[in-house]
Parts: sequence; structure tokens; C-alpha cells
Amino acid sequence: MNSLSSLDYIQYSRTMLLGDIGEAGQLAIMNSPVVIIGVGGLGNVVAHYLAAAGVQQILLIDHDVVELSNLPRQLLFRASDIGQAKVNIAKSALSDAYPQINIDVLAQPITSAHFNQLVKRFTVKPVVFDCTDNVSARQLINQLCVQHQLTLVSGAISAYQGQLFCIDFSHSHSHSYSGCYCCLYPLDTPIMQNCTQAGVFGPAVGIIASMQALVGLQHICNTFTKYGVLHRFNAQDLRWQYANMSQDPQCEVCHQYPFTDHQERSNDTN
Repeated sequence: MNSLSSLDYIQYSRTMLLGDIGEAGQLAIMNSPVVIIGVGGLGNVVAHYLAAAGVQQILLIDHDVVELSNLPRQLLFRASDIGQAKVNIAKSALSDAYPQINIDVLAQPITSAHFNQLVKRFTVKPVVFDCTDNVSARQLINQLCVQHQLTLVSGAISAYQGQLFCIDFSHSHSHSYSGCYCCLYPLDTPIMQNCTQAGVFGPAVGIIASMQALVGLQHICNTFTKYGVLHRFNAQDLRWQYANMSQDPQCEVCHQYPFTDHQERSNDTN
């Protein structure tokens, strides 16, 4: 897409009024494909915000079906949807609200083989949103984003504790200093509880998901600067903390894909 229609100008006028976004930023949003892995509490909100913002190509990946316990925080679903595939219900709801958007779904667990085939569909590298609720899935998604040099926007929440970070693995300044999810949580880290065991408040999930959508859209518009920063949120006392991430030189994932000086110079001139 090279230009906006008259209706686009009306629909996205409030976004384009922001001086650092404007028409170029809105076109970037509409031309950037995204992959959302996990269509639960986080993925519902992320998908909704991205679709509303004008992202034209969305791939939803989740193998779960809607359950009664999902309804307090997964706001695209209704009681009548129980037992149906989450990705299909989410696609239907978003397509009704935003009919101009192309939404594809994969109602299966993410695997390396699936991901490798899916990435080949895109002519532009997609932004990947990790909205899963377990460590093993996050480790796999992180590894795939490192391998394919994609931008990863990762969010997680359990009980009252949420976290968020963004790393652009296509750019050496982000990757070589910040490391990756495996640097933060090595593969032998004891598995932490997820919201199934620890519980969670729906609005707290929405906060982390809204931040994921915000970060992803800012990255697409080239206005984001906080790559490799881990943001932690305590929903009990509404307190944010942050820390700069760093690469583990012994990391089993990102240390396998070092950037050369040639790649760094190439990225700096783009």
C-alpha cells in the first residue's frame, strides 16, 4: 500500500495527528504484517488493538478452545463460543469489526516447522508478539525470532506480576547488547507458575497487553527506543520497574547467531 484512501484519513486521523507518526507512520502500520502467538488474555487485547490501528495482515496462532474460565479476561469471546477454537472466534470477531483486514489462523501448537513455513508467506518480515502463557512456548518463540532475525514483543503475567520487553533481532544494537529471552531465563530455569496455577486479574492482563500493542506499533512507526529493556509491573501497588537486559555470552540460543561487523555497518546505513 503506497497511499491512504479518503476513508483511511478519516478512520486513522487521530493517530496521524501525532507529529512523530503522521501519514508515513500510518502507512507503515498498514504495511507491516504481524504474528500473534497465543490468543488468550494477552493475545485478545493485542490483536484487537493492532486491528483497530490498521494492521492489514495478522496471523493468529493458538491451539486452545474457548473455556468458561477465559471469559473474565479474553474479551473477544462470549459464552456461546465455549468449545470452539480461539483463533476462529477471534478472527470472526475482528473481521466483523474491521472487514478490510486480512486475518489468517493456525489452530495448532507452534512448532519450528510450522513457523519456518509461515514466515515464507510474508514479503516483509513480520513483527512477532509472544502472548503465550508458558515458559517452553516462550523459549521456542524466542529461538525462532533469533534464528529468523525478527522483532519480538514479549509479554507475560501471572498473579499480580507482569513483564514486557521488545528486542529487534534484525539489528545488532538491540541484539548484541540485550541478548534474548534465554539470556534472561536460561533453559534450565525452573518452570514458573502461569495464571492457571497462580491466578490473575483481567484488567492486569489488559495493562500488559496494551503495552505490548503500544510497543509493537511504536516499533513499526520507527518511534520506539527502549529495545532490550525489561519492564516489570506489580498490579497490587501499580508500580513499574525496569532494567536493561544483557547478553549472556554462554547463551544457548542467541550466542549461536552473532552479528558480524559487516552486518552492523549494513544495518546502520539502512
